[in-house]
Amino acid sequence: MTKLLQLIFLIILLFFMQACSLSQSEIKSIAQTNSASQIESFKTEVLKDLILYKKKLDLRNPNAFNKDLKNSIIQQIKENKNFINLVQNSKVLVTPNEYFYYAFSTQNINNRNDLLILGLYKLIFDAYKMDEKHQFSAIEYDKEKMIKLYEYLQIVRWKIRTAKDDKENYLFNTWQNNWQLELAKKYKGDYNIINELSYIKSNNESIYDSSNFSYEIVISRMITNIEHTLRKINIEPYEMSVSIFKGFIFII
Repeated sequence: MTKLLQLIFLIILLFFMQACSLSQSEIKSIAQTNSASQIESFKTEVLKDLILYKKKLDLRNPNAFNKDLKNSIIQQIKENKNFINLVQNSKVLVTPNEYFYYAFSTQNINNRNDLLILGLYKLIFDAYKMDEKHQFSAIEYDKEKMIKLYEYLQIVRWKIRTAKDDKENYLFNTWQNNWQLELAKKYKGDYNIINELSYIKSNNESIYDSSNFSYEIVISRMITNIEHTLRKINIEPYEMSVSIFKGFIFII
């Protein structure tokens, strides 16, 4: 009986040792697979916010998007496809840089919203390898492309906030309150007109109201999810400096 117990104990011990010997490589594999699944969920959240940002941008800039294309662009993002390419100056735009170049051009450009959103989507599509099947390991992602997405999103956030056209009008209306937009249209050198602005006169808004941060929140949330992604592929996120933002130009 004692020998039988010893034999059983030995078998259990050998089984346990074998399991331990396999665990190192298996744990790494499981960790990489788990990270890939988390990256997939981060990507899903980024795309949700991209759609939300487009809807908000179109609402605030109603003359800056192609109404016939709106649903198609949103559907493309939902389906994780990449089949819409805009045409500018008789040339089909393909790369994100081409889209951003025209989106932030100081000249009179039609459909800026679409150019901006599609530029962002093409960056996301490329960085998250959306043209391929599900990634089973975090190491399958291209670090350089993910870093580029992260840096470009920071640059785009800054430019949306600050960029103006040749007439000193903001290219995108986002953070401004309605009375500020109204003032920009009616201002002729006399700030006393502020009291006559419809949004101020009706008490719907006040000059003491804080700026509209809802757009900033959405795009910052996208950046945060990309930061989470970077950490999963062993890259520590970093904030770029204002001097880089100011000097950056999209080249085609």
